[in-house]
Amino acid sequence: MVLQWNPFEGTWTGCDVPPATVHGVALIRASQPNICLYARDGTLRLQVGSQQFSLADQSPRVRWSRGWMSFGLRRRFTVESAAGQVLFSHAYWANQGDDFFVWLTSRAARPEWRAASAQRWTEGVMPAVLRAS
Repeated sequence: MVLQWNPFEGTWTGCDVPPATVHGVALIRASQPNICLYARDGTLRLQVGSQQFSLADQSPRVRWSRGWMSFGLRRRFTVESAAGQVLFSHAYWANQGDDFFVWLTSRAARPEWRAASAQRWTEGVMPAVLRAS
């Protein structure tokens, strides 16, 4: 599905005719805040609901971990400031299909990926290329 993201409200509108290029990826869930990773003006941004975080170098830190009390079946995704303050936290059950949070965390940990994606996504990439990454 291709959507038009509204960064001021953290909402989206579905597109009947997909655009030639896209500028990010989103995780849309019925009962949770929408999450979108997109680029604008050469800056990579992570948006959770109406909260926006600019992802530059290693700040903020994006992490996920497995819950030891649930034998690894429960996972936690967090966004932390450089000072270690938790800006966003979300617990979820593992093995519910492709894990968006693992994908996001593994890439966001690499400053070179953040910089390259910010530049490429600002310019726009073909949807098939983005899906393949």
